[in-house]
Amino acid sequence: MDGNGWADIGYNFLVGENGAAYEGRGWGRQGAHAPGYNDRSVGMGVMGTFTNGIPNAAARTAARNLITCGVSLGHIASNYWLIGHRQAVATACPGNAFFNEIRTWPRFNPNV
Repeated sequence: MDGNGWADIGYNFLVGENGAAYEGRGWGRQGAHAPGYNDRSVGMGVMGTFTNGIPNAAARTAARNLITCGVSLGHIASNYWLIGHRQAVATACPGNAFFNEIRTWPRFNPNV
């Protein structure tokens, strides 16, 4: 954020393992998380390192609930695609273990 001269984080939302969702850029502002996708996506990060383990149940539930909320409010299209950060840009995010987990979630698109 500071290094890029941004007034906020690049993600629209962050999710914690306490089950809370935290607003970054929110629904109304374009994220800066995935060049080439920012103008048509909502970026959500789950706080932590998930290379060898997945986020706890509270974080996973909060992430799914945030997606559901975005759809019900009209900020996420009902026919959305779910992709991992690594599918949009060269990064290890969201970690190998969590990436394998989200591949099982509804609307995951392996062929971006």
